Amino acid sequence: MLVPMGDLLRRGQREGYAVPAFNFYNHPTAQGIALEAESLESPVILMVSGRYVDYMGVRHAAALGLQAAEAVRTPVAVLLDHGASLELAEACVAAGFSSVMIDGSRKPIEENTALTRAVVEFAHARGISVEAELGAVGGIEDAVFGEDDDIKLTLIDPDQAADFVRDTGIDALAPAIGNVHGLTKLEPKLDLRLLERVRQAVDVPLVLHGGSGLSDETVRTIIAIGVSKFNVGTEMKVAYRDGLREYFATGKYEPRLASEAAVAAVRKTVRRKIELAGSAGKA
Repeated sequence: MLVPMGDLLRRGQREGYAVPAFNFYNHPTAQGIALEAESLESPVILMVSGRYVDYMGVRHAAALGLQAAEAVRTPVAVLLDHGASLELAEACVAAGFSSVMIDGSRKPIEENTALTRAVVEFAHARGISVEAELGAVGGIEDAVFGEDDDIKLTLIDPDQAADFVRDTGIDALAPAIGNVHGLTKLEPKLDLRLLERVRQAVDVPLVLHGGSGLSDETVRTIIAIGVSKFNVGTEMKVAYRDGLREYFATGKYEPRLASEAAVAAVRKTVRRKIELAGSAGKA
């Protein structure tokens, strides 16, 4: 059941739970996410990053997400994650995405604001939700391991965040508070006091990127502070790999059965994150 992301996040914000958002990379990952969300009666967000849209093509990426969403009875948003341009956002909306994230966080604030406002104007006219990022989250989404060893952080300014939300009209804000994409040797040290200040400064739902590297205790804390969406990408890749590895270790080689093993492994990770988010039964 395809829905705009904003509807899911606003309810979570009101009721004090988060909606987990999972990156998908192929059919088994998309299917595993949607099926497990349905089994737990949880809303869910299926995301595909701009890098993977470039890799798969817009139409194929959209088809994977939309088919997974339409096959289940629970509400699913399909989101472009870390889109870099208005043109990519427009293409994804045309292909059927229900939500887009525009990431101008590494641009000067004036350019980020102008780009984000243009995406919002286009998307809102078509009933599409928009997420944007302010400050620079460490690492690079879906980078090849070791490609970006220089992890640079630019933390968000709460007053600037309030202006950014007002001037752009976004539906959700992803603040940089020390979080990092991917898995790191040590858990990233989040500035929770800064998160509290941002929560007080803006009224839109907040999003935390880099959820794969955080402990369960940290995730519970950020949800209690007011995060309504947390993203999981790298752990989806790890689960997919582990499912395939376990199957091929048997000496078998049937692609269909290998995919089923990968789906089962993905579902285990999705289940744990949904239970952590508190979204089970909220469909």
